[in-house]
Amino acid sequence: MTLEPLPSQPVARVTDGKAHGTAPRLEPFTVSVLPDTRYVGSDKVSFAAIKPGDYSGAAVTEGNGGKLQAQNVYLYAEALRGSGEGRFAEGERLIVNGTVSEVKPTSPDNRQNGTLTLHYRGAVLTGLGQGRTLCEGRAVAPAYASALACEASAAIEVPPGTPIAMLSVGGKSLLVPGSLVTVTMTKTGDDKNVTPGVIVEKPATVEKPPSPP
Repeated sequence: MTLEPLPSQPVARVTDGKAHGTAPRLEPFTVSVLPDTRYVGSDKVSFAAIKPGDYSGAAVTEGNGGKLQAQNVYLYAEALRGSGEGRFAEGERLIVNGTVSEVKPTSPDNRQNGTLTLHYRGAVLTGLGQGRTLCEGRAVAPAYASALACEASAAIEVPPGTPIAMLSVGGKSLLVPGSLVTVTMTKTGDDKNVTPGVIVEKPATVEKPPSPP
């Protein structure tokens, strides 16, 4: 795949007492796919589509007192149940994946945002002091779980406008020019990029203008 990075946000700099915005130039780059690369399609859905018992996840920020707020929410197809279960850091983000135990909309009249509670299995129970603990890390299969493995629930606030995506298993045919993709990349011994997994968003549909009468 040849990928063109999304434009970066301007970086503020000050010269002669005036603020200027510049964005670093990002060049296209290539990523090799493998015979076992997994392709996942992404379609936008609403908060109301999430139901108890679904397998879901979120990229979150953590505020004071451990309060979690979603930046993105993911609803996994049944074939992807168990993917990345746990609570762990991924780059600069915190990811929580688990089974939905409660969906609480802001109000009966507004079901587009609210609070999502996920029950998940983690790798280790960490002490936080004052009798507080935190279950974190990626879950492993029960047959390989250590004595420190744990289970917990995480309540996640989903603000209005939070992107929510339905993820489903697809094939290489999902890769068409214009698609927005998120790739997990590793480096080979000769410094080439390869990806074990790709999430593909459908390209935006451009509506044709009406024909003149």
